Amino acid sequence: MAVDQSFVIKKLQNMEEMYAVYSAVTKMPFATCDEETFNDQVWVFADKEKVQEFSKKYTEEKILLMGVRVKKEEAPMFYMNLFAMGINEVVFQDGEAQHRIPLENIVKLPDYSKLPEKQRPLLNPQLQLTAIYFLQALRKPGVKPDREALKDLEEEMSVNLVKSKFLLPVEVEEKEDGTPGNIRVIYVQNKEGDRFQPIFTDTNEMLKHYRNKQTKHRLLQVPFDQLPKYMIKDIKGYVLNPEGFNLILSQKQIQQLLTFYKTDKED
Repeated sequence: MAVDQSFVIKKLQNMEEMYAVYSAVTKMPFATCDEETFNDQVWVFADKEKVQEFSKKYTEEKILLMGVRVKKEEAPMFYMNLFAMGINEVVFQDGEAQHRIPLENIVKLPDYSKLPEKQRPLLNPQLQLTAIYFLQALRKPGVKPDREALKDLEEEMSVNLVKSKFLLPVEVEEKEDGTPGNIRVIYVQNKEGDRFQPIFTDTNEMLKHYRNKQTKHRLLQVPFDQLPKYMIKDIKGYVLNPEGFNLILSQKQIQQLLTFYKTDKED
């Protein structure tokens, strides 16, 4: 029998602030898969202290979590970003009471199907979700990764990588008459001096990277198998969502993924 959660949902929507559990290694909401329903979940708490209790058991497993305050005015965007992550359920811990709420009951995802294809926002929820699960398990501080144990998670992410399109920002120089001029490919540089071109799964991830930066971008939607064509000289590869899970894709890795998974993409 369906449970009426309208009161709980209304309370959640009207809270002045809540605390979402984030992964320290992906810089994104911590995702879990329910063992019985297989729902993909994130966790939010009414009290900061409860976040610390929740995180403690994961710390023992070398999974580092943190509570991030989400203000009432930030909540709608927070929930919308969960759709982009492939999440379908929110676990709301209110004191000792725990509520599992379908994400679509909290906020509605706009129906983009009515828009012309060129105007639809790029979203990669399956890629985001599989990458998050893999990287949460891979990046445990002080723990050598067991690649064999992570093989299935890595393969799911790899399949989705090859199937996906990405946002590639380029800078467009403006001529004196105001018309577009030369196009310059953008890169970022790590502490070792290695250069990578940033690419993004969606607009929100791109906005996080360029927040408070005065830049004029043109966005290209590039399929995975076309990434080598856009790679400039002296670049080590691409970095996917540098302000999020920060996944490095070297030139060699891209070629290997195309070799192993491109046939599956075309089927």
